[in-house]
Amino acid sequence: MMDFEIRKYESGDRERVRWICCETGFMGEPVEKFLLGREIFADTRTLYWTDFEPESSFVAEVEGKVVGYLLGCLDTLRQREIFAEKIRPGIIRKSLLSSFFFRGRNWQYLLRVIRSWMRGEFRGSMKKFLVEYPAHLHTNIAPAEFRGRGIGKALIQAYLDYLRERRSKGVHLVTTSMNHAALKLYYGMGFKDLSRSRLTCYDHIIAEPLEKIVMGLKLGAGG
Repeated sequence: MMDFEIRKYESGDRERVRWICCETGFMGEPVEKFLLGREIFADTRTLYWTDFEPESSFVAEVEGKVVGYLLGCLDTLRQREIFAEKIRPGIIRKSLLSSFFFRGRNWQYLLRVIRSWMRGEFRGSMKKFLVEYPAHLHTNIAPAEFRGRGIGKALIQAYLDYLRERRSKGVHLVTTSMNHAALKLYYGMGFKDLSRSRLTCYDHIIAEPLEKIVMGLKLGAGG
């Protein structure tokens, strides 16, 4: 059994968290499989959690090296407001000043995102879930050799304890039907499906039909 330590996120972990985020950016594989531009991708997926609510996040260490993280948030509506007002403008500016929009692979993906949006794939309202499941999490582990060792479960358990101490009503996460090992873990820890919907923006990479899955866990009495 592998020895590892779960601890609260610290500012010195920031670059390692961003690296893990990019190494796992496509269903556990490097983000370059569908998108070029690690700085922009990491800003989108980690910047709020590391810079605006770091106290709600955890990391896993093996022999002093961070190999996994859980980025958490107590109030998803607040996170969305801060992202829109303080983070998104910077990401757009950085994208325009770099070669991000001139890379064919990026355009291929962005056009499919637009197509998915036009098909209504992103219109399923999350607000109806946020009353009962206001907190959220996302977690990743890299390199791959550290997966399947109990690290993900330990990260989630530490975060659930943190949420219960703060009397959070519930927590949700978003994953896909392709993340088979993660789904097994989430179901095993008591998460339940809140919604499933077709997702086609990766169909130029993935042959199998893909679903976006929103899962939730109640933390109050009877949760």
